Amino acid sequence: MKVGFVAPMSISVVNGGIRTQASFTIQFLEKLGISAHLISPWKETKLEELDLVHVFGASIENTGIIDQVAASKVPLALSTVFYSTRSSGTIKTAINAEKWLSSLGSGIRSDFSIKADLCHKADLLLPNTSEEARLIEEGFSVSGDKIEVIPNGVEAHFSEAKPDAFINEYGIKDFVLFTGQAGAARKNVLSLLKAAEKLDMPVVIIGDFADDDYSQECLKLAAVLDHVHLIPSLPHDSELLASAYAACKVFVLPSLYETPGIAAMEAALAGAQIVITKHGGTKDYFGESVEYIEPASEESIYAGIQKAFRKESSPYLKKHILEQYSWEKVAEKTLHSYKTLVN
Repeated sequence: MKVGFVAPMSISVVNGGIRTQASFTIQFLEKLGISAHLISPWKETKLEELDLVHVFGASIENTGIIDQVAASKVPLALSTVFYSTRSSGTIKTAINAEKWLSSLGSGIRSDFSIKADLCHKADLLLPNTSEEARLIEEGFSVSGDKIEVIPNGVEAHFSEAKPDAFINEYGIKDFVLFTGQAGAARKNVLSLLKAAEKLDMPVVIIGDFADDDYSQECLKLAAVLDHVHLIPSLPHDSELLASAYAACKVFVLPSLYETPGIAAMEAALAGAQIVITKHGGTKDYFGESVEYIEPASEESIYAGIQKAFRKESSPYLKKHILEQYSWEKVAEKTLHSYKTLVN
């Protein structure tokens, strides 16, 4: 089967959730026999030679190619990569209000309206969680028949990570760990740092901060907390990153939402206790094996970390993620959805 892929343009340069998802999905689909063709906006693609096109991201930059594919009649699969803290009812009301304004001559289009339009043009929608699927079906008024949840995946090698390299490099063990885009407000690191003021165990934050007010506030607070250690972002394939997961006692992802948080899956494979936001569909992946927190509450973050720190390690979550969410499994489910669509 020949499949054209539209992935983030910086897929080979910059790390990030959608880039990781696209890169590994394509890599493991090729192992299953898919002939992958990356579609570039700078090169002509003969769509008629493809059996299917898979676009990653219901975003405005993909509008052009989605319109082309829809017009060509080549089957179109869309990994939506969408979540909002707003309810499906609020989203639907906003879109309907925009349609009414449009009838009066307004040319303004919201992000919700653009995403909804792209979802309607696709033949198959592939959200990562049931919560994402519900928002799309109810908020965008999309038929549930064209929605299939395909989970995000994780690299199995994190299950073999050892703590020694990180401990030898930094001299820290049995700590609370966060990794990710530390300067992004959605990741909620400032609330984590405020919760950390009351913690009596080391806290390690691996990630880069931006040159903005939010990041500066984070850095200012971290500077007065002796038990907080800031480490610049590590490459995703770094031995030190995998070792950090293995060396920590608790991994925390207090984001406003996650769908579902690949870093938390990696840390779980390495044996860490997990504390994670309850928003975004995280319960699909982690079940009852982790501590869920309300990101708006510093007390909830603090209590979740304290509870996780006291828990005994269990092999169940590691086994569950390996069996259900390896990239091999994700690729198999994706291929099955392709075959159903094409046939």
